[in-house]
Parts: sequence; structure tokens; C-alpha cells
Amino acid sequence: SIITTMSYTTVPENTIVFRPAAKEDVARCAELEAAGYPSDEAASPESLAFRQANAPDYFLVATKNDDEIVGFVCGTLTASSDLTHESMSEHESAGTLLCIHSVCVDEAYRRKKIATRALKAYLTCVSQINSQITEVRLICKEKLIPLYEGAGFRLLGASSIQHGKDQWFECLYTFD
Repeated sequence: SIITTMSYTTVPENTIVFRPAAKEDVARCAELEAAGYPSDEAASPESLAFRQANAPDYFLVATKNDDEIVGFVCGTLTASSDLTHESMSEHESAGTLLCIHSVCVDEAYRRKKIATRALKAYLTCVSQINSQITEVRLICKEKLIPLYEGAGFRLLGASSIQHGKDQWFECLYTFD
């Protein structure tokens, strides 16, 4: 396992605000996505625009001082009970499984608990918006498993999804 203990600093909670992403936020989110993922794994600006336009309730940005976007979380719903390339490629508004696609934080703000706070805010927000969601799933790299476990996710194991060259792991969050 490559999981290591990491040290963190924090950003005061009152300086980071979480809000729904607007259409004009997509370009900045695409920059963060491109900086946060290898080129063969990053969502395209078009994919992010699709998610914002078709699943706006499931696209949240983290802003510093209400204007500078320093991170985001986005997802889509599926009627499928499993994460697959197909189930993550569309948005089925009647779906009960929320697929988180991206959790990105600007490099200058990483290791300051912003991703954990964004995930917790995201999960609270989506549970209030849609009580029909039964579970939330995502895939992540092995080194990020502790981040997601810290936000309340449980590791299910290696994912069957092939996206880029590295192995992905599937994590599950269920609402109490």
C-alpha cells in the first residue's frame, strides 16, 4: 500500500464558501481539472459543461472570499446500481445512485482540508436536494482513499473501470 500519513494545515472555515457552480464557473473548473488529473484521465471542458448544464444540483464550487474558485465537486445520477463507464457517462435525473466524477482543489490550497470540507458540504447539500439518492459512489487512486474515508466513504475495493493507466478503487457513501 502506498497510503502514507500526511500533515495538514487548515484554511479558516469562514474564508471558504461552497455554492452551486454557474455556467461561467466551468472554465475555471476545467483549469482545476486539467491541473489535478493526468491528461488521459481529466474530464474535458465539454464534459464539465455537460455536467453543469444537465446536473447543476450536483456541481458545487469552493470559493475563497466569495469569488476565487479554489475547488469543486461534481457528479451525475444514474439509475444503474453499479459504477460503469456507461453509468457515469450520462445524467439520469430519476437515478438514485450519485456518481461523483471530480473532486479538485487548486494546488495552492491542497492539504488544507478543503477537499474534505467540500465533500461533506456536497453530501449534505445533495441529501437535502434529493432524498431519493440511496448511495454515492466514486472511483479514486489508492493514495486518495484516506481522503474519502475521512469524508465518510467506505472502500469497496478495486474498480472494474479502466480510465487511464492506473488502477482505480471504488468507494461508497450511504446516508444514515
